[in-house]
Order: sequence, then C-alpha cells, then structure tokens
Amino acid sequence: MVEKKEASLSQFRLILMITTTVYSFSSMSNAFYLMGYAAIPWYFVAAILFFIPYTFIVSELSSTYRNQEGGLYTWLKSSLSERSAFIATFLWYSSYILWMTSVFMKLWIPFSIFIFGQDQTKSDWQFLGLSNRQIVGIMAVLAVVVVTKLVNLGFKQVSRMMLLGGTLVLTLFGISILGNSYLLFKNGGQLAEPLRNGVSFVASPNPNYGGILGNLAFFTFGITAFGGLDTVASMVDQVKNAQKRFPIALLIGTFFIVCNYLLGIMLWGSSVTWKTLLSGEGIHLGNVMYVLMENLGYQVAIAAGASVQTAGMIAHLLVRYTGFSIFFVYIGLLSSIIYVPLKSLLSGTPEGYWSPLVKKRNKHNIHYNAMWLQCICVSGFILLVSFGGKHINELYNQLTLMTNVSRSLPYMLVAFSFPAFKRTKTDNNSFSVLKNKKSYYWASVSVVCSIFLSILFTIIQPLVQHDYHTVFFLLIGPLFFAFIGLFLQKVLEEKKVHVTVD
Repeated sequence: MVEKKEASLSQFRLILMITTTVYSFSSMSNAFYLMGYAAIPWYFVAAILFFIPYTFIVSELSSTYRNQEGGLYTWLKSSLSERSAFIATFLWYSSYILWMTSVFMKLWIPFSIFIFGQDQTKSDWQFLGLSNRQIVGIMAVLAVVVVTKLVNLGFKQVSRMMLLGGTLVLTLFGISILGNSYLLFKNGGQLAEPLRNGVSFVASPNPNYGGILGNLAFFTFGITAFGGLDTVASMVDQVKNAQKRFPIALLIGTFFIVCNYLLGIMLWGSSVTWKTLLSGEGIHLGNVMYVLMENLGYQVAIAAGASVQTAGMIAHLLVRYTGFSIFFVYIGLLSSIIYVPLKSLLSGTPEGYWSPLVKKRNKHNIHYNAMWLQCICVSGFILLVSFGGKHINELYNQLTLMTNVSRSLPYMLVAFSFPAFKRTKTDNNSFSVLKNKKSYYWASVSVVCSIFLSILFTIIQPLVQHDYHTVFFLLIGPLFFAFIGLFLQKVLEEKKVHVTVD
C-alpha cells in the first residue's frame, strides 16, 4: 500500500522550504568577499533579469502540472518533444550526480568545524593505514547511505530535513542581520567598510574582480546564487492544494530571497573592513563565511563591553554553531537532490522506458530500488576520487567542468519553450502572472539571454587566461552528455516499442 502522496505543509513551512532551497548563506558571504558592496547591483540585475521572470515561469508551470510527478521532464515534454525533454532532464540529472558527489565529500568540513573548531579534513593524519582523504571518502559514503535511507522514508522525511536545514540557515541570517545592525547602531550609523560616494557599488575592493572581466564573471556567480528553484518546484505534486498555494509561496519566497541577499551583503559592511580582514592570503571561498561569522561574534561582544577573552570565546562558539548549521543545511540540500532529479527522470518518462524493478515503489511512494542504485553510483564516484590516483582525480575534475555549462541548459530550455506552452495551454484555472503575450515573451527572452550571457562569461574567463584545457571541457560537456542522453533515449524508446508489441 502506497501512502497518500500529498503532504500537509503549512504556507509558512512551504515558503521556508522554497526560500532556503534557493537562498545560500555562504553565497551571500562569498559575494561580499568577492565584490564588497559592488555585489549588490549585480545581484539586483540577476534578480530582475533572471530570477524573478524565471519564478513567474516556474510558478505557472508548477500550477498547471500540479498533479504530475515528472517536474522538469513534464514541463519540457508538453512544449517541445519527448526526446528534447529526455535529453534536457538527463543533462540535469547527470550534473546533479556529479555535484552530489562533490557536496557529500565537503559534508564533513562543517562537521569538523563544529566538533574541533577548525577544518581537520585536510590535515596530514592517518588512521589504520588510511590517509585523511580516504577516511573522509569512507565517511562520505556512509553519509550517502544514511541520507538515501532517510529519503526512502518518503517525502515527509525529505521535507523535514529541508525544513531543519532551512530553519538553521535562517538563524545564521538572523544572527548576521541582528549582529551587524547592533554594530551599526553602536557606531552611530557608521559602516566599518566605508561607502565612497557610490563608487563602492561599482568598484570591487578585491583586485581579482576589479576589471570588466571580473565584473562580468561575477554576473555568472549572481545567476548561480539564485539556482535551485527547479528542484523545489518539481515537488509540487507532493503538496496539498498546490494549484494556488504553491505558486503564491514561490512568489513570496522569491521576495524574501532577493531581500535577504541584498540586505545581508550590505550589512556585512557594519562589522568588516575589507582590506583589514579579507585581503589576507589565507582567506578563500571555502572559509570566508566562517571568518566573517567569527569576526562578527568578536566585534559584537567587544561592542557590548565584554573582555577580549570572552569575546574570543563567543567568536569561537559562533564559528562552531555555523559549522553545525551548515552541516544540516547540506543534509537538507542533499535530501532534495537525491530525491527530485531521479523522481523526475523515472516518473516523467513514458511507461515501458524503465524496468518494473527500477520503477518499483515502496509504501512511502519512493522508487526504492532506483534510490539504492543511485546510492551505489554516487558512492562509487566518491571512492574512486578518494582512493584513486592523480589520473582519476583529473578525470573527475574534467567531468565536473563538463557539467558546469550542462547544468544551465535545461533552465534555458524551460524559458525558451514557455511561449509555446502559453500558446497551447488548456488549463485556464492555473495560476498565472504573465497573462499577455508581451509579458511572457519578455520573461522568456530575459531568462534565456541571462543564462546565455552567464555561459558566455564562464567560457570567456579561461579563454582570456589562455586556459584552453578548461574551455575545451566546458564546451564539450553539453555535447557529450546530450549525445549520451540521445543514445539512451533511442534505446529506451526502442525497448518501449518492443514491450508494447509483446
């Protein structure tokens, strides 16, 4: 007996789940590190040209296909073709498999920071003859097994993990906003990082992002910061009364996401002087979030009259709490990306494509066997990277490069096909913001052009630096995975025909 598939999430919880699937506290911190206040206009442009119109598109698609499990596959199949939908979903799924491998291997970094107060995963230590890299790999595989087991308990368990991670990341945001606002108040409205007559909003203090190329590259970073809407929108079939509730939650969530990013980046300037804290050689994208939170804890404690020793202790505790929170944010994120892309690929495709054994569901309505097959594949990748030599690591890095562009193409296709969807749409009761031809063509063109420019800037940056190796794999990636997707679709289509005839 399969359990009822619709989950009774309150509107607040639904908005929280959507907001925290897209919003990234680390992206907000990294943005300030890369660009300072100059990140704000780029995030605003990315929101206007990409995120907001894409939300309008996705809200209407999710409302129209609210009772279908295929998600991205269903959206594209209705407007393009079965083959195009399969190839795009395969690109989407393949990129997530490799990204999932990377996230599972990073999972123990915040856990180490929570336990030890610093990242011990890269230290030179051994245990039972195994290197630290190999032990971290084994622990990552254990995490894959545990998260897969949790996901197999059904959507309610997935939503619980997402809500836990979302709640914790919002506490980090709250601490950041309240702490920085307190410092701003204590300093009489004076920012630690001064605003230089508006120049700060166009000129980055980071020398690596000071020129035109650096600014254009950051536009790509801004687009990426708003990614993930497709994942949460593909869960619409699991939400009760989704026709109006889900798209409204998407729109409210979008408002909060944009405000969180813009306000959060601006207020980092209350506690940080960029050149003093962030210009050192030891600061990088992997640790800047912890550096900012440690500094915030210290500055707030000192401003409140604490001793240097007490301020140091508070700063250290805040770093540990950040590690604790990010660990569970990763768990929530991994729960969704283990569940959603595979569900879309199996549920959206026609009957007869997959073996009944692969599509078999447990009592929680989860493709149980397929989940464990996916678990084996991801675990295999992790063990290869952890125990393999230099050549295996190079191969993994090349595959990762190949998915960088591939991951963006399905979103471009969704936006590109939206006018065709509007012309053939028959459900007049679904939620819609883009009602006239001019508005939905604007949304489609804006999103397509934004993603195209993002891909172009991704390729131009290594090209200017004469890194032709990276350029080659960025370009060959979509072709490689599209060819595999095309071949697989033809094989499955032929198999379906034979099954139908038999």
